[in-house]
Amino acid sequence: MSEFEDVMEAALQAVRGGERVALATVVRARGSTPRHSGARMAIWPDGRTVGTIGGATLEQRVIEDARVALAENRSRLANYVFSTHGEEDSVGLCGGSVDVYIESLEPDATLLIVGAGHIAQPLAAMAAALDMRVVVVDDRAEYANRDRFPGAAEVHVVAYDAKTETLAPMPVPITPSTCVVVATWGWDQPALAQILTAQPAYVGLVSSKTKWRVIADRLRQQGVEEQAIARVRAPTGLDLGAETPAEIAVAILAELLAARRGATGRPLTDAKRRQATAGTTGV
Repeated sequence: MSEFEDVMEAALQAVRGGERVALATVVRARGSTPRHSGARMAIWPDGRTVGTIGGATLEQRVIEDARVALAENRSRLANYVFSTHGEEDSVGLCGGSVDVYIESLEPDATLLIVGAGHIAQPLAAMAAALDMRVVVVDDRAEYANRDRFPGAAEVHVVAYDAKTETLAPMPVPITPSTCVVVATWGWDQPALAQILTAQPAYVGLVSSKTKWRVIADRLRQQGVEEQAIARVRAPTGLDLGAETPAEIAVAILAELLAARRGATGRPLTDAKRRQATAGTTGV
């Protein structure tokens, strides 16, 4: 397998496995440089790499910039100069320069719906329309089945013992690209206790504020860290005045999308009014 294939296969496998990875590509090389256009390197958030675009200081700088790009989920084009004059920003003494495109690759989000009740059905259908990979789990086979969730990537029945409140492990890995909505009405607490040991992108609980306070206190008693508990959005969803299962699903997905994109969730007309006000200030 060629170096190009090694790098691309490593990046592809990472994304398929739910990992974020950056792909750094030399798009233009001028003068004397260690690698020419087309050289590629895959870079993970922890600094691991596959491939090389030149080694030494150049590579270290690109790795640093790639980790920032991954943290911000923003691709960027950067120029690196090999100067013979000893400038602080120089990455070597070759005398040339390279333009490197650092692309932040984000895996398709997985929506794990814990609880296959009335809200889960429209939630799964709408999430699939948003190109999310939908996984549904429940302890009831009559609810968790393909007839009720034809568009889901996976549907699982998990074992739950109500007397001991023992829940079998989640049947799918929870990665930083996994969004979780818990709507079980029966085993919310043991489900959350499992989920919060990972680092999902979003955790929402369908509940009242009162119910969430009770569950949160029980999680604390179990030893779940406060920082993890604070990640739970409960009640989940934006305030849309939703009442029906479909309306509640819209509210949940609206909040989930805003969280993933770093958006405010406020009406777009508010932004226009703020811009208009700013334009008249000081006139």
